[in-house]
Amino acid sequence: MPKSERRAGTGTVRAVSRAFAVLRAFTAEQPDLGLAEVTAAAGLDKATTRRLLVTLIEEGLVRQNRLSQRYALTFGILPLAAAVHTGGLREEARPVMAGLARESGVTVFISIPDQTGALCLERIHGSDPVHVRWWGVGRHMPWNCGAAPRLLLAHMPPDRAASLLGHAVPLTVHSPMNIPAILARLPAIRTSGFEVAIDDVAVGLSAVAVPVRDRAGEVIAALSLGGLTHLVLDASGAPRALDRLTSAAAEIASALA
Repeated sequence: MPKSERRAGTGTVRAVSRAFAVLRAFTAEQPDLGLAEVTAAAGLDKATTRRLLVTLIEEGLVRQNRLSQRYALTFGILPLAAAVHTGGLREEARPVMAGLARESGVTVFISIPDQTGALCLERIHGSDPVHVRWWGVGRHMPWNCGAAPRLLLAHMPPDRAASLLGHAVPLTVHSPMNIPAILARLPAIRTSGFEVAIDDVAVGLSAVAVPVRDRAGEVIAALSLGGLTHLVLDASGAPRALDRLTSAAAEIASALA
């Protein structure tokens, strides 16, 4: 069944669902696509995809390169993204993250729980020439991979965590896929107050994550550092900047309060 048909049901508008299927075909890894590629990614037939692309071009959301005939999103998408309400989290976190990125030299992320994985709200690169680009703003990280997703899972009810882990995806040969083992580890993550990931999202890269809490003490986001393993962890495998990361999360929580 085509992707665009899966969510069709009472009260839905099929044309809108199909248009969003076309828009979702474009990703940070594949920002420009040919007609056949859009058709395959959206799960539609070629004629329908072409009509939708023409409509999206007229609406200023998609453009077509006249020479290559390939399609890409336009800056018209950006005002829509900017209108997403994050309760001030992204805005308050950004200056704190920028300072943390300068001090640590590695990439700083803030993410929130979403149905299909941990959703990256903001990413700021540090001074290290190797930038972590495998988790862009607006992209999801599978629940089983990375420090931030597992930290967020650790602060959920066990039944919800188990349900979300049903969508586990291996990103490398080191990605944990033993769901019972991941669930058994979550209480320890919750107790320690941080999580570490090594090689499970990209070989050679590591990350450490801590919780960001609201004024009631509930975990609403994860603040994390990611980069080359030797920059994130010391020789013993301990996080290098854990205290600073924890204090940064507290700064964000204080600003939100």
